[in-house]
Amino acid sequence: MTPFLILLSVSFIVISSTEGARSVEDLEIDRQLKILNRPYIKSIKTVEGDIFDCIDIYKQPAFDHPLLKNHSIQLKPSALPEEMREADETSPPLAKLSAVGLSEACPFGTVPIKRTRKEDLIWAKMFAKNCVSNSGTPYHHHATAILPDSPGKLYLGAGARVNTQNPQVTNAQFSLAFVQIQSGVNVIGAIQAGWMVNPRLYGDNATRTFGAWTAGKGTGCFNMLCSGFIQVNSKFPLGYVISKISEYDGEQYYINFKIFKDIKSGNWWLAHDDLNKPVGYWPNSLFSSLSSYATQITWGGGVLTDNNDASPPMGSGHFADEGYARAAYQRELQIVDQSNKLIYVDDDLLQYDADIQKCYTVEKLYGTDHGFLYGGPGGICEG
Repeated sequence: MTPFLILLSVSFIVISSTEGARSVEDLEIDRQLKILNRPYIKSIKTVEGDIFDCIDIYKQPAFDHPLLKNHSIQLKPSALPEEMREADETSPPLAKLSAVGLSEACPFGTVPIKRTRKEDLIWAKMFAKNCVSNSGTPYHHHATAILPDSPGKLYLGAGARVNTQNPQVTNAQFSLAFVQIQSGVNVIGAIQAGWMVNPRLYGDNATRTFGAWTAGKGTGCFNMLCSGFIQVNSKFPLGYVISKISEYDGEQYYINFKIFKDIKSGNWWLAHDDLNKPVGYWPNSLFSSLSSYATQITWGGGVLTDNNDASPPMGSGHFADEGYARAAYQRELQIVDQSNKLIYVDDDLLQYDADIQKCYTVEKLYGTDHGFLYGGPGGICEG
């Protein structure tokens, strides 16, 4: 089963892709920068050189979206999934939660939003135009565990402990790990969250968090390069560097990414480990097919190269059969069921899929329920 993957299959509407004179494109980029980079109360510069501006929570770029003009901001979820956890006595050695968030929080009433550079918007345009405008190109690859669409099965969210890795990629490539929810057949609505290495976008090989969404038909956005996602957390923004990375045959780290629906407001929330301290949310009004439930969940890894060069590493860069602490993994795969309970996925329902196994593989993580290993070195995968 070939999964639908947002960052590998959907072009984002960030700036116009209409061909035109260079000066026209420059003017459009400048206009977008003025929209995205708002007046700020304070700036926080990370050791990696990223700048996060502390912006009035009520004046963030999300509210420029035409569907959000009259949106009333929700500062916290009004209804959380009921967590039903069971001890997993057969688990591999415990991994550690990676340090998350900025070194300091923004002042009260403001939220951190990564300052957008001209290069960011140029990448976004090039990505949409060259990399994913044709989802059938051979340079997108994945290794995933899928909970497929099944009659009568509806979901209010999903999550996993996603092992943190730092695959080394070139400027023409990116590599990611993610949790994704989706719904719809002809018009697919989907939300994806996880970590990514993307040197063309960020100018380095650091591993950063991300969030993406689409409502189908050319809609959607990556992080906050356009409007849609509403940031509410003062310390955990989209796009921050993950400081603790797993070591081959050594210490293992993870971030617990969770996407869940507030059953009272209908909004889709993103949390990094703690449901009580979510990052922010995607308003329900953005979606049509995803407005009520998700019908399919996908966990895994993906890679992309924008030309016919070698494909990049996925995960740790090692195949799944090398085992725990060597291959990348995701554990404690969870879903939020129709009764709003956060439960472990039924492993027997999962379908494992790696589209090109000479470069990437995926298999169940034996010795523990609700997990899988995935990844590979990449290379010349086509032909």
